[in-house]
Amino acid sequence: MPIKHINTTMAPGYMVHVCAACGAEHKVSFDRGAQKTRTGPFELQAGDTLVVRVDEAAPATALFAAADFPDFAHVTAAQLAAKLNAALPGIQAHDDAGGVLIESASVGADSRIQIVDGTACAALGFQTDGHEDPCHTRPVLGISVAAGQIVDQNVIALRRCNDCGANECLVRTHDVAPAHLAGTHFSEHRKAVNSLAEHCKSQRWSHPAVAEHHAAETTQPRELASAFPEVHPALSQFVVTGAGSARQTARRALDEEG
Repeated sequence: MPIKHINTTMAPGYMVHVCAACGAEHKVSFDRGAQKTRTGPFELQAGDTLVVRVDEAAPATALFAAADFPDFAHVTAAQLAAKLNAALPGIQAHDDAGGVLIESASVGADSRIQIVDGTACAALGFQTDGHEDPCHTRPVLGISVAAGQIVDQNVIALRRCNDCGANECLVRTHDVAPAHLAGTHFSEHRKAVNSLAEHCKSQRWSHPAVAEHHAAETTQPRELASAFPEVHPALSQFVVTGAGSARQTARRALDEEG
């Protein structure tokens, strides 16, 4: 968040968003589980491992042997992606804005990528404290946290940004933005999020805890993006490339709203 681009013209579609905390850019494929490394290059050691669970299969291990990279102190995203594609069945890995996006080759409710273990986790930006990114499956509308203590049918949770550790969310809104904000990025972004949420609902990409609620809904958000299924919220007009710029954009929008 913010959203830079949404495209659902070819199923299952995808979006590109910019981390509001650090400015890193991330691709999120719809209906497909994934995880992503931090931005490279990476400093690895010969003999390092990465243990990954794909869908419902048993965990598989990628072993980084001495001959795998010409310079272990400076492994590029493209080099790492090629190694992972060769070592891990059922994935598709590629360079995504300097990081390595590891996606399941399958789609559907069982599509997922879980980083289980490995000595390379810290170097690649994956958590090493025993906590797991809760968003290893396809993006869904709705969340349920801490055994149902927090349930919200309007939230789309995004993968953890492994550059800064941020866990961001998109929130469907049912009110109308103030008239003086018409045409601003704040207003257009709300429409894009609402349209994405409705698309998730129409595809039945709902969190199980709120799926019944979504099925019973009879109304839509009042503000939707007219250009959907391909939306560009004109982010470049409001964000200057660089760490923290997305956060500054959000701050300006809140200042305008107030």
